[in-house]
Amino acid sequence: MSEATTGDTASTGSERWFLLLLGMVYMMNFVDRTIVSVAGEAIRRDLGLTDLQLGLLGGLAFSLFYAALGIPLARLAERRSRVGIIAAVTAMWSVMTALSGAAGSFAQLLLCRMGVGVGEAGFTPALVSMISDRFPEERRAGAFSAIAVWVSVGGAVSATLGGWVVQNFGWRAAFLALGLPGLVLAVLLRMTIPEPLRRNAGDAATTPSFGAVLRRVSRSPAFLYLTAASGLVGMVAFGLNLFMIPLLVRRYGLDIAQAGLIFAVSLSLAMMIGNYAGGRAADWLGRRDVGWFGRAPAMLLMVSLPLYVVAILQSDWRIFMVLMFMAAASLNAFLPAIMTVTQRLVEPRMRASAAALHAFGQTVAGLGIGSVALGWLSDRLAALAYGGNYRTDCAHRVTDAVCRAASAQGLQHAMMAAGAVLLGAIVLYLRAAHALRREIPVTPPAAA
Repeated sequence: MSEATTGDTASTGSERWFLLLLGMVYMMNFVDRTIVSVAGEAIRRDLGLTDLQLGLLGGLAFSLFYAALGIPLARLAERRSRVGIIAAVTAMWSVMTALSGAAGSFAQLLLCRMGVGVGEAGFTPALVSMISDRFPEERRAGAFSAIAVWVSVGGAVSATLGGWVVQNFGWRAAFLALGLPGLVLAVLLRMTIPEPLRRNAGDAATTPSFGAVLRRVSRSPAFLYLTAASGLVGMVAFGLNLFMIPLLVRRYGLDIAQAGLIFAVSLSLAMMIGNYAGGRAADWLGRRDVGWFGRAPAMLLMVSLPLYVVAILQSDWRIFMVLMFMAAASLNAFLPAIMTVTQRLVEPRMRASAAALHAFGQTVAGLGIGSVALGWLSDRLAALAYGGNYRTDCAHRVTDAVCRAASAQGLQHAMMAAGAVLLGAIVLYLRAAHALRREIPVTPPAAA
């Protein structure tokens, strides 16, 4: 074997290990983030919580931590080792997930979930920045999608394994079992992944100020439209992640293990297929016209919205599962690709900060505002359906037939109402398509 061939093989092997290991870290990020939704009904029954409190645990706790640390950690990633940052935050969110199982009250559990939020704050910006330095423009969407597809694996693991542990050993055991494996991945990451060289970035002293980053993205209509649209999509996607298992338990009378399996098929598998296919399609379409990064997600949302609404109306969980599978695949297909195209709108030393700002908009709007608003609306509509003092009567009688019917109806109608925000996302993505064509120069095709 020639020296060149040996080098190519080593490079390919290193690239595959990079995608695999970072994908597994992303998987545990999602496992530890979504286990609260899998265990949500068990926690609600044990601690006597409302849907608003579940929304706070699954959404606002992350958003507050992200708001506090997301931008500073992204700025640190412009100057310091991104591999080291990802390893450190992976270890932290893993420990905080395990500690969640020891929480004795809503307040203690909320604090632990805020600690888990450091993963969302420190992971994505550093990862997107590394991908931009390790892969050429035409392969970035595909590379990020190859890593992001592990999010769907994480959702399936959390729903099936987590659901089984919750059903058989309780929700506290589930937090412990799914929190500790991340520590092993953090060590492997630190020991085996080298820090990529920054492309055309100069040295750390040339890193633009955060004010310069804000001025740059504020002058980019494409960045603003994409971020706002992704935030609206996140309201539906994150809300579905958080409340789908409670809906299956309340509306269809399934146990948590059964609901977790349906979640894995109709949501996690759909996300996996949608993310991977969307990333590949974005690479192919984007080489021909960068405006497809806006048009394609808008077109898929036009498909996803009616499927989503009709699915939630179904009285048979089997039909619900089929329709939600198609809706979720369409809804999530282009989110990873959109994250990568925003990197082309800023200079190299601004990439981690730009990714953090985009993720901030998506996470705060989707996971923070969306989940809390959905939980609040579910409680209000459940109280209307119940007709009496729902909070007092049903706080510790959640298995009572009347209380369960009211909570199921309230959550069902709240989730249907949340889907309306996708209309705004469609408009914003179409505007982004026009802006992208103005802001990103067309690269002439390579000579044959």
